Amino acid sequence: MNNYFLPEKNEVKNKINLVLYFTILGYIISLFIKDAPVITNMLMAFILLLSLLSAPTNSYWERFSKNKISAGIIIFYLYQIISVFLSENIQEGLSILILRLPLLILPLSFCFIEFDKKIWNKILLFYALATTLASIVGFVFGLYRTMVENDTGNLYNDNISNIIGRQAVYFALNVGIAIMALVVQLKENPPVIQKHRWLIHVGIVWLLFIVCMLASRTAMFGILLILGLYILNTKIKERKFIEIALLFFSLIIGSIIICKIFPKILNRFKGTTEMNYQFDNKNVENHFNEEYDESKWNGTSTRAAIWKCAFEIWEKEPILGTGIGDRNNELMKKYEEKQFLYGLNTEKNTHNQYLEVLLSMGILGLMVFVIVFFIYPLKIILKQKQTFALGVFVLLGICFITENMLDRYQGLVFIPFILLLSSKSI
Repeated sequence: MNNYFLPEKNEVKNKINLVLYFTILGYIISLFIKDAPVITNMLMAFILLLSLLSAPTNSYWERFSKNKISAGIIIFYLYQIISVFLSENIQEGLSILILRLPLLILPLSFCFIEFDKKIWNKILLFYALATTLASIVGFVFGLYRTMVENDTGNLYNDNISNIIGRQAVYFALNVGIAIMALVVQLKENPPVIQKHRWLIHVGIVWLLFIVCMLASRTAMFGILLILGLYILNTKIKERKFIEIALLFFSLIIGSIIICKIFPKILNRFKGTTEMNYQFDNKNVENHFNEEYDESKWNGTSTRAAIWKCAFEIWEKEPILGTGIGDRNNELMKKYEEKQFLYGLNTEKNTHNQYLEVLLSMGILGLMVFVIVFFIYPLKIILKQKQTFALGVFVLLGICFITENMLDRYQGLVFIPFILLLSSKSI
């Protein structure tokens, strides 16, 4: 399979495209290198430069106009500029715009790149394999720390993704998309992949295990839901009902075995349905490596308190929101007003991407966001019957419910990249 990633002459048009291809592979690797934003940013800028050089100048508008998913993300970025200048704290807004530059640079790059579908599929498989390797490195390092420190907590959650510079929730998204990529590759990719079916199957099982160990609840739910529906739909069409039963039975048994061997996974799910809270509760949040304490905050109660504060702020500026530059200050003021000291001391964001857009850019901003990130792309994807892209967009839509992924660098350099890659591959 090593030679598989070397493009054949008929697959790449010229030397610029060849360099661009390997630069994209390098960019993928950089996503899993801790404390390497300079490298990632340089590669991102180089991808943009090469993409512009690879396209004839007289074809710029044609390529831009036909890449509608990329254009939509760019439109959202430009809309944020308006929100910045509606803010009182323009300097803060500009700093957020600079952080979110990947939402402009990556979509613009993908507008001008024209690769053969085979090349996009190679890039996708490379991403899946890079993610698998990163997960092995993270888990092995966690195992090493467990033996040194005699603390099995090093095998769970952020502790197995810290070494690659990812938080568990973001790495769970990486892993979930890698699983979907491998599953779809098995079904639709060329014979060279079929020769290594056993290796792909091992990779899928391993990544499912890593998803469990990361214990990111929303990502885990989304991944299992999407995979379950995909397998169910595929096997029903093939009328393989016994295989359906065996697969789901294996999944249940496997989950039970993993939870028995690694019991701290269940600690992440304790209190998930508990939404009661008191703003003046001075305790910290429950941690998976400790016994569950009902007097402490949990992930659900913390979000419930945050969301109430955010909605109260939005109700005062429902159409245009607070402005991107003022959203954090307004949220901290509300925490102080409510005496929500835990949220104030830890500077909690909204932990919901949709709510963050609603708060900062109002109902108009939310409409733009949902249309360009989901409604319009899904319309295109469904029309073209792109199963993998559908899964990626749906998984991201689910993860956005509990996280502000467009407020973190590790989300910004990955999300537009994988959305656009998925729309161009299988």
